[in-house]
Amino acid sequence: MKKLIAVTLGVMLLAGCGASAGGVKTGLGHTVSIKKSTDATAEKGAFAQVDTVMAAASFDAKGKILSVSIDNAQTKVDFEKDGKVKSDKNAKPKTKKELGKDYGMIKASKIGKEWFEQAEALEKWMIGKTVDEVKSMKVKKVDDAHPNVPDVADLTSKVTISIEDYVFAVEEAFKNAK
Repeated sequence: MKKLIAVTLGVMLLAGCGASAGGVKTGLGHTVSIKKSTDATAEKGAFAQVDTVMAAASFDAKGKILSVSIDNAQTKVDFEKDGKVKSDKNAKPKTKKELGKDYGMIKASKIGKEWFEQAEALEKWMIGKTVDEVKSMKVKKVDDAHPNVPDVADLTSKVTISIEDYVFAVEEAFKNAK
């Protein structure tokens, strides 16, 4: 999260310098979901997960993406069967980029890439494209947990994560760009 804020401030400073000489605009976007949360059962307590996807992006006068940084704060809270919070309430959760290799997605990755590596490949692919071009990217459903995986030659060997929330956050960053 600190890295995303630092990148955003840097981009905003550059955008401020370039706004008069090229029309560069910078914006922030986000989306929040609790769809992975579960109710308590007779066997176990409830589980809450808040996914906060964030994007900071700069755009040129024609709306093409000049820079983009995407991250996801995936906050998980476990509960006992009696409803008491089981998770450490004082913990300072890290974003997926902050976790880096410690996020642990590589164990399940069919392409041998961690989440931050896949996000960086997606960001790199977005550079030079408009939001409409990004939104029109061909995607495929791999399974219920991955309904929007890139299905374009440049990304099939680099990105296996579902990208709908990342695209939404970039679109919101564009709408908020100043």
